Amino acid sequence: MLFLLASPEYNNVQSNTTKVRVHLRTGIAEVFDQHQDLMGKVENNIVEVESNFENKSEKFVFILQDAVFIVSNKGLDSDSENQETSVYVYAKKVREVNSSVSIDEITKEYDAKQLQLETEIAKLPEKETKLTSKIILLQEDTEFLKKSLGIIKSLKK
Repeated sequence: MLFLLASPEYNNVQSNTTKVRVHLRTGIAEVFDQHQDLMGKVENNIVEVESNFENKSEKFVFILQDAVFIVSNKGLDSDSENQETSVYVYAKKVREVNSSVSIDEITKEYDAKQLQLETEIAKLPEKETKLTSKIILLQEDTEFLKKSLGIIKSLKK
């Protein structure tokens, strides 16, 4: 099974995937080879992928922001004879959770973004209610980092 995870800043392709688990609005989907075609929005911001490398099973966890999930049995090229099940996930932002992920580094990154956000908000005129695009992007980054911290802390327990 083919797994493709893409965002503007991240790209991951795995061709030896055995299972993909994702929470959709309609429930939890566990995708194996020959799964029915499916599409949905990722609800809990997490996708779990199991792959086989040299007869060893590996599990990958990704934290996503605003992600959609697509399963297709036609593969990347519908004209090709190889009609393997393919799982595509497209997200605004992606963070891989692995043993090298440091909660302290993410906390520092969050604190820096939060400070930037507060500085930009302070620059607004006093009665201004209209947010700038820079503030909106900083709010999204801050929220993603906050969610990432919560998810990583819960996974490392």
